Amino acid sequence: MSKDQKQSTPYGAWPSPISVDMVASDGLSFGHTDLDDDTIYWREVRPDENGRGVIVSYDDGDYQDVTPEGFNVRTLVHQYGGGDFIVCDNITFFTRFSDQRVYRQPQNGKPTAITPEPKTDRGLRYADFEFSGDRSHLYCVQENHDAANIEEAVDEPVTSLVRLEPDGSEEPEVVAAGHDFYAAPTLSPDGKRLAWLTWDHPRMPWDGTELHVADVAYDGTLSNERVVMGSPGESVFQPSWRPDGVLHAVSDRTGWWNLYRREGDVWVPYREEEAEYGVPQWVFGLATYAFLDDGRVATVVIRDGEQTLELIAPDGSREVPDMPFAAFGERGHPRLRSDGSSLYFVASGPATPPQLVHWMSGVEPTVLRLGNEIELNDTYVSTPEHTSIPTRDGSQTHVFVYPPVNPNIDPPTDERPPVIAFAHGGPTSAVLPAFETSTQFFTSRGFAVVHVNYRGSTGHARAYREALYGEWGVRDVEDCIDAVQHLAESDRVDGDRMAIRGGSAGGFIALSALAFHDVFAAGTSYYGVADLSRLAELTHKFESRYLDQIVGPYPEMAKTYDDRSPVNHADGINAPVLLFQGEDDQVVPLSQAEEMVEALSANGVPHSLLVFEDEQHGFRRAESRKRAHETELAFYGEAFGFEPDDELSTVDLFKSEAPERPSH
Repeated sequence: MSKDQKQSTPYGAWPSPISVDMVASDGLSFGHTDLDDDTIYWREVRPDENGRGVIVSYDDGDYQDVTPEGFNVRTLVHQYGGGDFIVCDNITFFTRFSDQRVYRQPQNGKPTAITPEPKTDRGLRYADFEFSGDRSHLYCVQENHDAANIEEAVDEPVTSLVRLEPDGSEEPEVVAAGHDFYAAPTLSPDGKRLAWLTWDHPRMPWDGTELHVADVAYDGTLSNERVVMGSPGESVFQPSWRPDGVLHAVSDRTGWWNLYRREGDVWVPYREEEAEYGVPQWVFGLATYAFLDDGRVATVVIRDGEQTLELIAPDGSREVPDMPFAAFGERGHPRLRSDGSSLYFVASGPATPPQLVHWMSGVEPTVLRLGNEIELNDTYVSTPEHTSIPTRDGSQTHVFVYPPVNPNIDPPTDERPPVIAFAHGGPTSAVLPAFETSTQFFTSRGFAVVHVNYRGSTGHARAYREALYGEWGVRDVEDCIDAVQHLAESDRVDGDRMAIRGGSAGGFIALSALAFHDVFAAGTSYYGVADLSRLAELTHKFESRYLDQIVGPYPEMAKTYDDRSPVNHADGINAPVLLFQGEDDQVVPLSQAEEMVEALSANGVPHSLLVFEDEQHGFRRAESRKRAHETELAFYGEAFGFEPDDELSTVDLFKSEAPERPSH
């Protein structure tokens, strides 16, 4: 459409080629990756197959689905999983979602279980696999929910490091136990030493971990266990052995996650700098660095809030290859792999969908797998501005601002665009300028979008993420409000048409912003926390003491929990609320949304709740994503007084939709 043919259309009502169907089939989600000789393997989640996890292999132009029909690869250790499989000598070992048992699958063969059937549903779970040097033993993390298998009465699952026989001929044998959490078992190249991480309640892995090393006997048992790095106040991440047997790890002992190598009994930094070489360990199998044969280490690093891939020499000098990517990994989960001469990784950018990439120094990156087949004209893509915004208390928050973009529209001159603040989950996490169809779905229709890395986010040093300790539901909420108000005061957005949305912890931020402040004209919560006390009582083991840090110990500070829970302050909400929830969510249970709806109804607050069958914490099915986005767009249209160009059903406020449940 030429310049003189452009339409002048109200913000929010712009016609866009980024449809709800495109968002729904948002492509593949890449998970764990592994290398076996010259073959790269990865797990991909397929929305069009109801979110099934499938292991795929690639070797010299040949793609193959390794996982047969009827199998869904996904571990539930820590609920968030990761580290779901390993491949060795063309044999794949993986955790099956339906029963959480480990299966052995020869090349082109049928999977067979090698771990015992639990006595309770999914009672024995496995993740984070590592093979012994002689291939005779398989080490991994076991999370034991099976009370019948636990000798002493305990009130939570027992996590340990176990050894499996690859043929399933023996029961799993515990080789390390006694700590609340285990992760990252990794063997030295000669197979004689095993390293791993532990941490204990109430710490999370980004608070403090300990790096253990033990000697490995011929039968796979361990001895001479010792702690070589870490403490309750030092977060150690990704232990790895260089091919010559030198142990490496990332530590935040200086306040920043830097990369170290062990020389004798001394840890030597490659570069001691204000940069983050680590990420929060929400899932297993993360890797922000990998070794190259020329002695350099390839690293994914966040510097000044922006992420790059860099090559670091032993003397600390670095090279930053020119790449068309702004985010490495998917959803903040980098998994860098090296075969010595080249790298494999997932990467994306504002206009570049997630893709599995093969890269060698001096050669253009080769795309092995596109995560999204969407063919999107770059002129519809909003490119973010990364900036820091002052907060009310003299601090600052970091944001990515996406302006509304549509080449066929002349923006109205007599109004400013509505804005949606995106609050990321976690809260110990971060947002990067990765390709996200949800963002472009709204910006191409005339919304401004601001992604907020509020205090508590990672990527800006330990002090910044600890600035939320004791302040969850306060500082993060204020940072989101200060960000949009700064944009309104700068005349970049309409201060009367501001919305906030978020998932999980981001949903809690959205509900809290509505309950305790009168700034946003609408809010959307995806599986968000409404009642902090109930969360502390019911959530899973991994996060069961998380709130001790970011709110305070429970039940000693029960009043603070109640005071900060949006469900107890629905009378302060003066804007419509939209809630989405997975029926089978074990992280933020459905009851949280139901209790919030009761409170909203009792206070006459316009609201709508949609509950999605067979969904958990995060929507994996295409039909769920489609319904959520078309409902959310219609919701903002009603809240802000415009008619979306799309054909959408109206949102029936004061109505809840949930799957029918069988009576008992």
